[in-house]
Amino acid sequence: MMLERIPLHTLRTFVIAAHREKFRATAIEVNLTHGAVSQQIQQLEQAVGCALFDRQGRGITLNAAGKKLLAAVEPALAQLERGIRDVQQLATRKPLRISVPPSFAQHWLLPRLADFHQHYAHLALEIDASLTVEDLSRGKYDAAIRIGDGVWSSLAIHHLADGYVIPVCAPEHYLEWKKAFNDRGNVPLMEHNVTPWQQWFSAPVETVATFNDAGLLINAAQQGLGIALVKHLLVKDALSAGRLMALADPQKLDNSAFYMVCMPAAEKSEPVHCLLTWLKQQLHHQTP
Repeated sequence: MMLERIPLHTLRTFVIAAHREKFRATAIEVNLTHGAVSQQIQQLEQAVGCALFDRQGRGITLNAAGKKLLAAVEPALAQLERGIRDVQQLATRKPLRISVPPSFAQHWLLPRLADFHQHYAHLALEIDASLTVEDLSRGKYDAAIRIGDGVWSSLAIHHLADGYVIPVCAPEHYLEWKKAFNDRGNVPLMEHNVTPWQQWFSAPVETVATFNDAGLLINAAQQGLGIALVKHLLVKDALSAGRLMALADPQKLDNSAFYMVCMPAAEKSEPVHCLLTWLKQQLHHQTP
């Protein structure tokens, strides 16, 4: 192969010399002697079989062959350096294992993961989306997102957002259901088993479906199956994008809220601190 004949260590020196147009300035940048730089360029020229520079006194200028080689070598070296940095980051990434409700993972966290990775590329985020309330003392997870009253013993608890709820439906049914909903008429109501419509109307109501997962409830609403009473935080993206329509303003019906929790010993760890900082930044402007 032709590459076997090319002294690859000379390519970086060649690129720098092409821009500096002086061997002495190149020598300072690559921490070699003037003679060593000149020798590397000669080795490269011998390997490719032609001169790459026109020598003019103490200065040098790329000739046509040199310009052609520079156009190929410079982006290749840049890509190689990026690849090496990526590999080094992978080798040094710190794990961050979190447990989150599936609804929070799907409807809030997932659309924002790219931003998290952009700001914290050194963290390897591992997400377990489950309805199970994990025992963090077992050490399987570094932190968890929980929706509740904020009372969990033996944990460090950080409030993220209040648990406002809002009635929503698919856009194609909005006009049909809006007036009937306001008049307490006959409309298909769907609910989450921890946020029943009874709290909203302060009276028992009939429902067409009850879900144990708010994410499934939101998906059902988007498919036009009925009006869902859901956490406002979880549907803000869908409301902004027009995938859902609100039939009333958000209300806070109980003391349920969103929290990040962790063991006290993990609270000061760098990965958990980064997660909490990012969550608060993301949620800062998301109150109703």
